[in-house]
Amino acid sequence: MNIRSMYSIIKIYDIYLKKMPRAAKSQKDPNAPKRPLSTFFLFSQDERPKIKKENPSLSVSDIAKVIGERWRSIGDDKKRHYEERARQEKERYDREIAQYKQGGK
Repeated sequence: MNIRSMYSIIKIYDIYLKKMPRAAKSQKDPNAPKRPLSTFFLFSQDERPKIKKENPSLSVSDIAKVIGERWRSIGDDKKRHYEERARQEKERYDREIAQYKQGGK
């Protein structure tokens, strides 16, 4: 098989794929409990306002970089605090999702 015939086969396949209907996304139930936040996201929620206040001109991506740097530099005691909060959030979510699945929609 030469390059031209391979190219034409690929082009035909590409056209075929574009004509195929896409699968519809399933809608999430708005009443379903929200998933718990991870330790890093809990930390981010606490740090983002502080960073914005210290440096109001930083872009969203720069703020994310600063949060990442701070996360890597904090001690184990501080991380344990966020791990405990995340565990509590997970327990709350597990209770709510169990109730939701039993028919408490």
